[in-house]
Amino acid sequence: MKYRKMLVPLDTTRFAECVMDHVKEIATTRAIPEVVLYSVIEPVSEAVNAYLGDDGVRESQKRARAAMLEYLDHVKKDLALSSTVTTVVEIGKPAEKILDYIANKDVDIVVMAKHSRGDASRLFVGSVTDRVLRESAAPVFLIPSPACGT
Repeated sequence: MKYRKMLVPLDTTRFAECVMDHVKEIATTRAIPEVVLYSVIEPVSEAVNAYLGDDGVRESQKRARAAMLEYLDHVKKDLALSSTVTTVVEIGKPAEKILDYIANKDVDIVVMAKHSRGDASRLFVGSVTDRVLRESAAPVFLIPSPACGT
């Protein structure tokens, strides 16, 4: 199978970023031409919306999007791949947005972190990761946090 587009969902946590060494290895060895660094900003609650008003919410989302794009650009620079690396930030429910992106943007491989929660919950997978793993049309590679040296 020839992979053409890799999606890497990131949420600014160290656990999410730990996949980057694996992303680089997979993208390089499989000669994947495009890697998408992707993040979702969750919408504000109704209470926050009522407090800030529509203009306040738009301004808050604009600042959040700018900060997230700056973060993704930093990760992109550190990644230093020969592949085309793009950054995408969307607003919505993370699992839904990730699955929509996979389905509508010809993604054929997803690489994301599996957060380790300790011995008692070793099999735990976060709700976003779990949903993406169950519903994705593309193969999902989960990188456990111990594989990141944590």
